[in-house]
This record gives sequence, C-alpha cells and structure tokens, in this order.
Amino acid sequence: MDWIIDLFNKLIEFLYRLLITLIDMVKDVFFWAFEQIFEAINIMLSWVMGFLSPIDISQYLTGLPPEVAWVMTAIGVPQALTIILTCLSVRLLLQLIPFTRLGS
Repeated sequence: MDWIIDLFNKLIEFLYRLLITLIDMVKDVFFWAFEQIFEAINIMLSWVMGFLSPIDISQYLTGLPPEVAWVMTAIGVPQALTIILTCLSVRLLLQLIPFTRLGS
C-alpha cells in the first residue's frame, strides 16, 4: 500500500514541477515579445534618425540675427515648438495602439 502513496506523491510533485515550468514558459514568451517590440522600436528610431541626420537645423538657427533670436525667445517659440512636437509624438503613439483612434 505504501507504493501507491509513494506513486501518488511522485505524481503530485511531477504536476507541481510541470505547472512551475509552464508558468516560466509563459513569462519567457511574454518577455521575448516585449523585447522584440522594443527591438523593432529601436530599429524604427534609428531609421528615422538616419533619415533626419542630413538635415542640420543648427546652421539655420545660428544664421538668425541676435535680435530675431531674442524676439523668438521672448514670445516663447522654443517652448511652443517643444509642446507641438510632444503633442505630435503622443498622437503618433496613440495611433499605434488599437482601439484608441478616437476620430482622428
């Protein structure tokens, strides 16, 4: 009769280890998918930065007279451009998420 109890205990231990292994597999698949998404984002960002690298904005900004640069700073053009670029980035990210295209 002891061999039945021993066999049952081995079965319980096997099922427990199987459950732990399956949980680890699901976590690994989730982490792998997350890593692949970030790798794709990294590739896209490097592509965009490579596309924008020939454009040198600093040459245009240094070519402005000091008075014009002062007026642009006084009326808040740098802050406005920052806000606009942030809004465009957020809008792009929201467009990439399914079911969040609320009329745009």
